[in-house]
Amino acid sequence: MTPQTTPTPQTEPKAEAGGWVFGVTLTLLGFGFMLQSLFDTDIVVSGLVVLVVVVLVSLAGPRRGHSGRARFLPPLVLFPTFLFAFWYFITIKFGQFGLGPILFHANHGVEANGVVSEFLRTSRMPLAYIVALVVGLWLLSATDHRFRRIDRLAVLPLLVFNPFTWSVAEYVGDAEAASHKVVYSGYAEIGDLRKAGTNRPNLLILYLESSERTLMDEGAFGDVMAPLAPFAARGIELTNLHEAALTNWTLAGQVASQCGVPLMPLGLVTHNSFHFIDDAFMPGATCLADLLTRDGYETAFMKAAPLRFAGADTFAASHGWQRRLGFAELRDEIRAGMIEWGMHDEDLYDAVYREIKDMAATGRPYALAATNIGGHAPHGYVSPKCRTRPSVTRYDNPMLRAYRCTHELAAELLTRLQAEGYLDNTLVVVQSDHLAMRNSVYRQLKQRERRNFFVAFGPGIEPQAIDRDATMMDIYPTILELLGYAPPDGRAGIGVSLLSQNQTLIETHGLPALDKAIYGDTALRNRLWGVEAGS
Repeated sequence: MTPQTTPTPQTEPKAEAGGWVFGVTLTLLGFGFMLQSLFDTDIVVSGLVVLVVVVLVSLAGPRRGHSGRARFLPPLVLFPTFLFAFWYFITIKFGQFGLGPILFHANHGVEANGVVSEFLRTSRMPLAYIVALVVGLWLLSATDHRFRRIDRLAVLPLLVFNPFTWSVAEYVGDAEAASHKVVYSGYAEIGDLRKAGTNRPNLLILYLESSERTLMDEGAFGDVMAPLAPFAARGIELTNLHEAALTNWTLAGQVASQCGVPLMPLGLVTHNSFHFIDDAFMPGATCLADLLTRDGYETAFMKAAPLRFAGADTFAASHGWQRRLGFAELRDEIRAGMIEWGMHDEDLYDAVYREIKDMAATGRPYALAATNIGGHAPHGYVSPKCRTRPSVTRYDNPMLRAYRCTHELAAELLTRLQAEGYLDNTLVVVQSDHLAMRNSVYRQLKQRERRNFFVAFGPGIEPQAIDRDATMMDIYPTILELLGYAPPDGRAGIGVSLLSQNQTLIETHGLPALDKAIYGDTALRNRLWGVEAGS
């Protein structure tokens, strides 16, 4: 008789436990540290929270394996994950997510010198978090059949409640709902404007990369703005200069303050396939150097970075800047060494001094606009000349060291020019190009009411602080009035001179309404770029 044997119980095949736990760990680490970096929470506490969650979730591992046939197909939830990752990356690098700057730079390009490589080098941690999240989700789908069950159901909610989706929807909604009359009806064309009187003062504009008036809070940022205080005390200071939509990157700030309009990229709110006019930049706008060149000024546009970066060369060539000097044009004169963005501030300001000296020798009035690089995010660039100065080295934060250095160098340039008589008949403007993007003091900046910096001084200008609500567009007619051009009703572009009694658009409508109107004003965009309505 054959003995009966008791069948051995068959255990249900388990998923690859190691792979599942690894997937959970990567997913939670990636997502957890993305949130930590967004909200600037303590990284140690965040790490401990992630560790505890990983341990708890690991107790709920899958009890049976996934079919090997489909296990390595990418899950559908990766699509909303990539959208979230894109939103996160832009936000963590620049402080906010905006379609306008993204589309503009996509049209005009960002490759110049070592900018892209440096950008990626300083983005290693955010990119690592994104990779961890994506790989973790993929491993979860490969090792847990339950994940596959909910994958299709989770896609729609993850798309609907995705910050990328909300940002785009808000942008498009603002554009569609905005009243175009708010902006376009306030546009003043001043192409025929003539200067009153015979005196033609020179003009020097120093754009301070990412410097802002908020840095004057000494309790939070020390005295990084102190080198500029003597110049602010002798002229006009705008103390309530807000940042409006599409004025929040370097060229956009320059366009706003020189043309009185926001930089409205083509293709933002209509279907024109991002058409770009290669040989003209906003041909419908009349800008500062257009008027000055027509009236006999020598003009020079200078940057520490390459001119070709993001369309600055096309803007300068299209709007009256005769001499255009950036990193490539000044490379042979560099003494302090090069950085990813181009040259250090000390080399730029030496070049500015030489350029002013040469232009002054012609006997003609001149206008020069120069943009430095020292305050650029995320950590700034301290010129070699400043690296042993106690006034700079006493700051522990690298961004504050960079701010203090760049402000000292700007003040030294102005002092040198003044001592040699080059400012005797010169309107000097020192201003922000835009509010700082995400840098090592960004958290402190965000906790305050942020404002751009603007000071103007020169012959005949009485010291005063103007506390009116204004934007960078209002700087343009203000500068014109200080030069003696007196635009009708104080208006130029959509800006209003702060020396006039007329209300600015932000005083009339408030910043949120103005921003929405800017996003949706296809009529103004068409006029500035010379495109047909409906294109």
